[in-house]
Amino acid sequence: MQYLLFAALVAVVAFFFYRYVTREARLKQAAASAEFPPEWRQILTERVAFYLSLTANDRLRFEKKVQVFLAQTRVTGIQTDVDDTTRVLVAASAIIPVFGFPDWEYANLSEVLVVPDAWTQQRDPNKEFVGLEGTLLGSVQGFQTSHYMRLSKASLEQGFQDALDKQNVGIHEFAHLLDEADGVIDGVPGVALPTELRPEWEAVMQREIAAIRAGDSEINSYAGTNEAEFFAVVTEYFFEKPEKLQEHHPELYQLLSRALRQNPKKRFLRRAVDPREWIRSLRTRRKFGRNSPCPCGSGKKYKDCHLKMQEEKVA
Repeated sequence: MQYLLFAALVAVVAFFFYRYVTREARLKQAAASAEFPPEWRQILTERVAFYLSLTANDRLRFEKKVQVFLAQTRVTGIQTDVDDTTRVLVAASAIIPVFGFPDWEYANLSEVLVVPDAWTQQRDPNKEFVGLEGTLLGSVQGFQTSHYMRLSKASLEQGFQDALDKQNVGIHEFAHLLDEADGVIDGVPGVALPTELRPEWEAVMQREIAAIRAGDSEINSYAGTNEAEFFAVVTEYFFEKPEKLQEHHPELYQLLSRALRQNPKKRFLRRAVDPREWIRSLRTRRKFGRNSPCPCGSGKKYKDCHLKMQEEKVA
């Protein structure tokens, strides 16, 4: 009798242990197999230009990644409400930099804390990288073996309202996490960057930082702060205005394409040759009117660039 009770106890303990160790896998599987909420798709369609530039199959893959990320990562509002729009924009920010890595997961990210707006923080030299002293829009902080991200809600939304201003605080902060995947936030994303490219990347990075500090670059001056901020800022630029980045910084664009395994300029231009879908999707976006900058990154007005070309093709 005692043996049977002991065996039953062992079985129960084994069952709960199995449930514990497989919890993440089960959450991921359940999220990936669930139907994508139409409300979330509407948010992506109206707010995320990267999503609009994808093929139909890649949009489905993006949606699954949104579901899995939100199933695995808490998004918590601090003195502000977090609705579906905020959660989906946080997830999109996370997925965009690593979309070229099909199996990528932010394994060390415990929670994203969303605050109403910018905040002031003093630099503590005894702690891990948390951003710079002064007014912050986002930060990454380490606690034991986990990381917590803090994002300004106002800045997160602004980054997606204007998809062509080279600034997106969500992408910026998740670029820091990509950089940190090799153990240190130093501007050299060791996990993503092939070993043979590292010397070239470091040389180009230092040359670009020197130009920024000398006032000889149109890259946001914040990128000249240090190597970590350089990588995060140019990652924003890479996804928001890829054509301009390639035009002004061809070596940098090519290295980022190889490191991130993506070519956003090619993707935007490829989608532009499908005129009916592109026109329909862009017309749902408040920021893409006829006089708005063309989403291809040419610097021309939309009506004078791809809209004109696409309407001619449709006709």
